[in-house]
Amino acid sequence: MPPDQLTAAIDTILDVHLKLCAAGWIACDFYDGAIIYDFAARRAWLIDLDSYHLGSFTNEMGRTFGSTRFMAPEEFERGALIDQRTTVFTLGRAISVFLGDGDLNRAEFRGTETQYVAMTTA
Repeated sequence: MPPDQLTAAIDTILDVHLKLCAAGWIACDFYDGAIIYDFAARRAWLIDLDSYHLGSFTNEMGRTFGSTRFMAPEEFERGALIDQRTTVFTLGRAISVFLGDGDLNRAEFRGTETQYVAMTTA
């Protein structure tokens, strides 16, 4: 997908998460499989958000559910706090996967400089 279409899809994902955050929901088990993209309409849809948690909580599992490409460090640590910082980390990882090669390599990142700085300083 061209970067402008990816950016629009990312904007949708971020907008949804801002609303969820405002309502107190923490992202859990968010990964690329939770996104359906309608190429004809150029629109992203989020699905499968049933693992999201209302409010911060303690990781009682150790490794939680989800794709390791999108998971925050605390999602692997039993007793760790899962909160909105976890959501921010997860969304940053999503941006790095969608606009780059999944790491913080600037040469592979197809987004804007502003997006890259936001992703690497969050």
